[in-house]
Amino acid sequence: GGVLTQCAVEEAVNLRLGFKGLTSYAETLSVYGTAGSFIDGDDTPWSKAFLASAYASRGVKIRFTSGTGSEALMGHSEGRSMLYLEARCLLVTRGAGSQGVQNGSISCVALPESLPGGVRAILAENLLAAMLNLEVAAGNDALASHSDMRKTAKLMCQFIPGADFVHSGYSSMPRYDNMFGGGCFDATELDDYAVLQRDMQIDAGLHPVREDEVAAVRERAGRAIAAVYERLGFPSITEAEIEAAVIAMDSRDMPDRDLAADLAAADDFLAGPATVLDVIRALDEAGYPDVAERLLELGRQRVLGDYLQPSAIFDENFRVLSGINDANDYRGPGSGYRLQGERWARVQDIPRARPPADYLQGQGGEPIRRLTELGTAEKGRVREVVVAVGPAYGRELTETIGGLPHDAVLAEILSGIAEEGLPARVVKVHQSGDCAYIGYAGAQLSGSGVAIGLQSRGTTVIHRADLAPLNNLELFSQAPNLTLESYRQIGRNAARYARGQKVQPVPVKVDNWVRLRLIVKTMLLHRRELEQVDGQRPPTEIYFDWEPDE
Repeated sequence: GGVLTQCAVEEAVNLRLGFKGLTSYAETLSVYGTAGSFIDGDDTPWSKAFLASAYASRGVKIRFTSGTGSEALMGHSEGRSMLYLEARCLLVTRGAGSQGVQNGSISCVALPESLPGGVRAILAENLLAAMLNLEVAAGNDALASHSDMRKTAKLMCQFIPGADFVHSGYSSMPRYDNMFGGGCFDATELDDYAVLQRDMQIDAGLHPVREDEVAAVRERAGRAIAAVYERLGFPSITEAEIEAAVIAMDSRDMPDRDLAADLAAADDFLAGPATVLDVIRALDEAGYPDVAERLLELGRQRVLGDYLQPSAIFDENFRVLSGINDANDYRGPGSGYRLQGERWARVQDIPRARPPADYLQGQGGEPIRRLTELGTAEKGRVREVVVAVGPAYGRELTETIGGLPHDAVLAEILSGIAEEGLPARVVKVHQSGDCAYIGYAGAQLSGSGVAIGLQSRGTTVIHRADLAPLNNLELFSQAPNLTLESYRQIGRNAARYARGQKVQPVPVKVDNWVRLRLIVKTMLLHRRELEQVDGQRPPTEIYFDWEPDE
């Protein structure tokens, strides 16, 4: 499809670029709601209406610009509220024949945000524009706050209900190079933005791409631009510049250029007879016929003018979808545009997303040979500690969530018990994958009534037979933080409980990020554990090929 390029320059220059076919979109037609602006200066509704007509005559799509706070910021609010003045702006925009408006306070956004209820006023102006059947670009372009929480909270007010364009401008460059006072969101947040769309199943205009795709497009674009520069007699673009552009983050990563020579070439081009047709011809001759064809088609669309309608976009085949032929049909929950099908599949294809199998790599490829299942486990007759493991332990799963091999974990637990002078048995509980139940079942079999319950993912409990199933002596719920030494200490403590001694609980490390970081892996490991549950099978004795340290 076609990308509408905008040149945010002085309006007369922008119009000249439109005459040459070099720009297809303008939005800096600012209007104000004060009475004085109707009769004074170059921002009267009449001058803006004339300028809008001039743009439209060359097929350049335009939006007026307004927003709460602009008049107050310039010292001409005439004692009126920001929202009242913005309502007048929107009526002027409608009356002047503009197909749309970028509002939402735009570059003045920090002013209403400094006032109680200011964000509600911004949302109200977006709503007024929609009620007037204007194309609404809802703001979220200039930096609204230094607080990530505040600026994202404001974004959600337009992101979730939707607008024709959630952003009046989303900076595709890093903030360092943004001369518009720094974008509210920029290139560094594209990945998060794509995930927000996926999380909420909302089409907010973007879809994920992969690094190799971006690099390929950048390289081809660099070579195409270099070819145009060469054929139009502009200062040449070097191979080093193209190579740098492929991987550059911002302008600091690019070689220096002779800016005076570049500006002189631009002035000559504007003053001369060349137009977009010369650019198209240069691309075609340089071996980029597909790019030339699309630019030519975009020029044809300017002549047709269909995309000048409100809320108009091009699809991949240059078919115009607008508020005229693709009207908003929202009538309440369950109606209106739904993100689904091919578009939904594309939005959710996040490059950083990992398939479930990746989380289980190294798990259960081959059962641990040191573990052998024997017969049904019996009630112990001596003071001992039973180590009860989950139904997938050592077979379908062979490591804890922290990557510790199951046989190494068992060896440390048994070593800790042996250091306290007590014997131990290993049993496998088949009836449940719940950590508390595994420990409780082991305690019922233990001659001392004390057992260690060990889920296959590493979550551990020290249990006693006279306690309720969901009670315990010690619980170690953050398995990723457990080390082999932790498991050895757990073994020692279990033996001390079995001997009736006073016990100092095993120190545990608290990591408040671990659940967030590993919750998917936790779920997948637990699911595999539960797949091995057999509610009718009693616990079995396990032989572990292990000898205590000398």
